[in-house]
Amino acid sequence: MINKDLKVAVLGAGAMGCLFGGLLAEKGLDVILIDVWKEHVDAINNNGLKMDGHGGDRFIKVKATTDTSNLEKVDVIIVMCKATALTPALNSIKNIVGEKTVLMSFQNGIGHEAIMQEIIGKEKVLGGTTTQAANILGPGHIKNHAGLPSWIGEYDKGGMSERVKDVAETFTAYGLETIASENVKKRKWMKLFALTAIGPLSAIFDLNHTELYIDNKEQLTSRALGKQIILETRKVALADGVEVSEDECLDMFNKIVDSKQTNKSSMAFDILYKRKSEIDFISGAVSKIAKGHGIETPLNDLMYKMIKIKEGMFI
Repeated sequence: MINKDLKVAVLGAGAMGCLFGGLLAEKGLDVILIDVWKEHVDAINNNGLKMDGHGGDRFIKVKATTDTSNLEKVDVIIVMCKATALTPALNSIKNIVGEKTVLMSFQNGIGHEAIMQEIIGKEKVLGGTTTQAANILGPGHIKNHAGLPSWIGEYDKGGMSERVKDVAETFTAYGLETIASENVKKRKWMKLFALTAIGPLSAIFDLNHTELYIDNKEQLTSRALGKQIILETRKVALADGVEVSEDECLDMFNKIVDSKQTNKSSMAFDILYKRKSEIDFISGAVSKIAKGHGIETPLNDLMYKMIKIKEGMFI
């Protein structure tokens, strides 16, 4: 059921938080963006959110704040902050969590839900994943690279629920295509397959997706390496109880590459701007789960170590 009165908070108004919140607000949903970057928040409040790229260049009127102490409780919290800031960010917004509030993370990687459950409560946490892409161009200014779907679902028990269907229908009606999934854990692994192949390599070589996998004169080599990383990750998923075929695990990677997006991975931007990346929740998570099953993951291990070396230059 579509709920036109749904109140949404976006925790972390970076590129993806602004994209999700901006699209929902543009169609008239009540949205508040929450972020610690004051210059960014001020620009959004003073001028509107500038969104370029897919859908046309325009300004979107949406509320933003750095202080949640005076906010009312909301129905949905979309978690988009960096994984490295997840715990303090969640602790800072407990006052807007009501009895029926649900939270969902669209962050890259796996492992966020466990942290959210511990801090906010297991019954309030849904799972989410997306194929959307965006990047920050400046304070109050983002670029939307595509119009691709997102998925949400009951994270622990799986299956379909009315609250998942209602949120998905409402988000879709208000401009953010969202699919209710009966197995969102599998969906998150399917996103992870692409992340393990795209994120670290984009960061290591400082290339966008098209430069890395299409324009490159060694595209056959780079694409073959991406596939090898994904198939290695699939072994870990299978051992962890996620049934996924070889075609399925390559599907999202192929779609992202074939869409010819010209954005670099968020990990590449993290390294470029000397920020701690989410590698612990991507290649690092794969390696950690693999060790628990007695599986060797030399490619994921290598990606993890190389990004850590990159981070070692500035952290």
